[in-house]
Amino acid sequence: MTTLLPNVEGARPLVITGMHRSGTSLLASLFAGAGVNVGSRLMGASRGNDRGHWEDLDFYEFHARALEANGVGPEGFACADELLVPPAMRDDAARVVAGKAAAQAPWGWKDPRTTLFLDFWQSLLPEAAYVFVFRSPWEVADSLFRRGDAIFLRHPAFAVRVWHHYNRRIVDFYKAHRSRCVLKDVTQVAANPAAVFAEVRDHLGVQVGEPPARFEEPLLQRDDGRLRREVVAAFQPEAVALYTEMRRLAGLDESPVDVPTPCDAATMAEHAIVEWSRAAAAADQARAAAEARLAAEVNARVAELDREKRAAEGKVRELHVLVNELALQIQRLALGGSAVGSHDRHAA
Repeated sequence: MTTLLPNVEGARPLVITGMHRSGTSLLASLFAGAGVNVGSRLMGASRGNDRGHWEDLDFYEFHARALEANGVGPEGFACADELLVPPAMRDDAARVVAGKAAAQAPWGWKDPRTTLFLDFWQSLLPEAAYVFVFRSPWEVADSLFRRGDAIFLRHPAFAVRVWHHYNRRIVDFYKAHRSRCVLKDVTQVAANPAAVFAEVRDHLGVQVGEPPARFEEPLLQRDDGRLRREVVAAFQPEAVALYTEMRRLAGLDESPVDVPTPCDAATMAEHAIVEWSRAAAAADQARAAAEARLAAEVNARVAELDREKRAAEGKVRELHVLVNELALQIQRLALGGSAVGSHDRHAA
């Protein structure tokens, strides 16, 4: 028997999701600062998310179990359309939701993996509101590479395929449920979060406050070159077409994506050589940086040992002085004792 959900009127859940490395953590942190309860047990900071993931571990663990049931790892890097939540887990989801909704306050959750189970959450929470955030496929792929996820180091092209799969699902869901969705490019969130939040209030009817000033430009690295765009355009043009469509749906159609038509084999080979040289240079810089760090550590240790040596030499000198003083005192005592003995003999 399926657990019945409580009456959540006045506490419409807000679902925050998007492809990994697309700005979902930034968006969730803004909603948390604006009064939305995004969970009390949150995933902490890690490499690539120095300010924290802002993921409710209850939903993360639920999605990880659902992914495992489908033969997918907990990261959710998948392109399969048929990812289903086992019927036995529906009651678990209902219990998680009931616990969150009991607070009768604006609440929601952030987890990129939600994108893979949108139809499930739609069936369980038909009144939920959704805020989707997206980022260009070349920037997401670059961010995944820099974070060092093993699967993308082994299969780099998979990063673009996963981007396309996640965002295709988002666009399909958005078109089917426009009245309950807001779709934004991460640049829109960074440039004018107040406008995004006003749209959430006006279009979705979720009463959120004003977002805090939390965006830090260095945390959102952007690709301002054409090379990676051309590579993606040649490798998977449908990803570029989807990104262009998403920008239009988000209200950015007045700023067309500057991506050239797929280039020929010779141009791609030239790009590959450029990337090869960049990778070699980066590896050499990393090696030089590692050697510099090692040299600095060695020099610091040598300096520390030198200080310890000088301190020890100072102690030795102090001991020599003490030994000399003791020797003089002993000599004086010995001379004094000899004088007393001679005086006694004369007196006798």
